[in-house]
Amino acid sequence: MKVLVVGASGTIGARVVKSLAKGHQVTVIVRHEHLVERFEKLGVKAHYVDIETELEKVIEHGVAGQDAVICAATAGVDGEATEIELLDRTVALKTIDAAKKARIRHFVLLSAYGADRPEQFKKDVYPFYAAKNAAEEQIEHSGLTYTIICPVAITTGEGRGLIEADEDLKDTKDATISETDVASILVASVDNRSVFNRRLEVKEGKTSLNEALGGTEAVGSVKDNRQVKKQLPRFN
Repeated sequence: MKVLVVGASGTIGARVVKSLAKGHQVTVIVRHEHLVERFEKLGVKAHYVDIETELEKVIEHGVAGQDAVICAATAGVDGEATEIELLDRTVALKTIDAAKKARIRHFVLLSAYGADRPEQFKKDVYPFYAAKNAAEEQIEHSGLTYTIICPVAITTGEGRGLIEADEDLKDTKDATISETDVASILVASVDNRSVFNRRLEVKEGKTSLNEALGGTEAVGSVKDNRQVKKQLPRFN
């Protein structure tokens, strides 16, 4: 399968790419030119984009010919407002539009728990959830086959591969999920019909990842990708 990963140089995106590259033809779009060579050493095709002048053009070029798209671009809830507007809103919306034009078979979007109700959040984090909400609404009305993954608070480090996934999670107070498990969920969703056209909220739990998603074995585990952070800096 040909898969485009947008947001590939973030810590979650980097893990997604490393895992997918084991069994798929992976393409990434990066905004830091020096990262192109690093991705190419992993056997990944990389497109550099000058965000100021050619974002839409490069995204459309990257999406063309792909079977699936994973959009993991994010500045994070604590990101700068300008980065949130760029990555969580603009990049996501333009990628969805390009995928619609190219009639991509499946679009996987990394969102956030609570993004369906952005008005509940305080002013300092509202822009992040509002941007995620805009991307969710765009993909849900795009006509594309989609999966929206909405993790609770994300922690660094390795995960256990045990999660809970539901369209309406309960008991989320103080709930967390590791970035490794989030990456594994994105990878497992790419070709899993059980999650097609679903918005899933996810947190650490007691059920194996694949059983929780109702699918088959994930394409490559990211559980042991402990060298990813050494290979790629934390950029989106």
